[in-house]
Amino acid sequence: MATRTWQTAWNCFREARPVVQCAFLLRYLAGALLGGPGGSLHPGRIALGAFGWFLATTAIYLFNGVADLPEDIRNGSTRPIADGRLAVETALASTGLLAAAGLVCSFALGFASGALAMVYVILGYAYSGPPFPLKKTYWSCTVTGLAGGMITYLAGFLAGGHRPDSSLLVFAGMMTLWMGGVGAVAKEFPDIEGDRSAGRRTWPIVFGVPRATRLLRLLAAGVVLVFGTLVELYTTRLLWCVVTVLVGAIAIGVTSKGLTRGESAARRRPYIAFMWTQHATHLVLGITVLATPLG
Repeated sequence: MATRTWQTAWNCFREARPVVQCAFLLRYLAGALLGGPGGSLHPGRIALGAFGWFLATTAIYLFNGVADLPEDIRNGSTRPIADGRLAVETALASTGLLAAAGLVCSFALGFASGALAMVYVILGYAYSGPPFPLKKTYWSCTVTGLAGGMITYLAGFLAGGHRPDSSLLVFAGMMTLWMGGVGAVAKEFPDIEGDRSAGRRTWPIVFGVPRATRLLRLLAAGVVLVFGTLVELYTTRLLWCVVTVLVGAIAIGVTSKGLTRGESAARRRPYIAFMWTQHATHLVLGITVLATPLG
């Protein structure tokens, strides 16, 4: 019985995409670190809030896995729901439990933190669920990504319990654009066939792969340019974060060359570059904060 429970929990975690869970956790912690410079952080609050956010994010992406089942099967996904290791009914029940537990943890920090978590969960449902799944169109998908990223940074900041500063505003704003802009385009390239069969209107489907690729490169370059300018003007301690994003933008430019509809593995490379850049930039931020408190 215990073995089966752990196996179900593991399959739920796998379905919820660990690499994405890590990204949201890093965003939350970044908001907390930048909101609490010096030695005045509240580790207990941050740990409880981060755990609650992790549970809520897992619930959101687990529900998304259920909603994406037809597309995942069409795209040959090996995720637990698509390949039959995790039953849809079990996933839905787990989604409810995870969301409830995440909200309890968030409300334990205060009404504002709980309210943000509730908005976050509702947004996650609206992305995948009826009556109008926001994932259906490129513009609503992008707006959802932007909102989810900024809400996560804000929730982390509230857990830190301190006033905002230029570093928080610049980093959170630019990395939200990286997620909601660059990521929203890059993630659609590998799944064109399944998305088309499900009636989704993603960036590559609406504008074609060549134009969507050019847009991806333009967005990546734009984030680097604006990020670098703001850091130069307001918070030079984030310089190495800009350098990391610059390297990532170059990687996206290289990996997005020659994308075609018939090469699924190649079409996934820009998204991998985007995601690793996101992780690396947040880790660089953490090192920077530990080495030199931001203010």
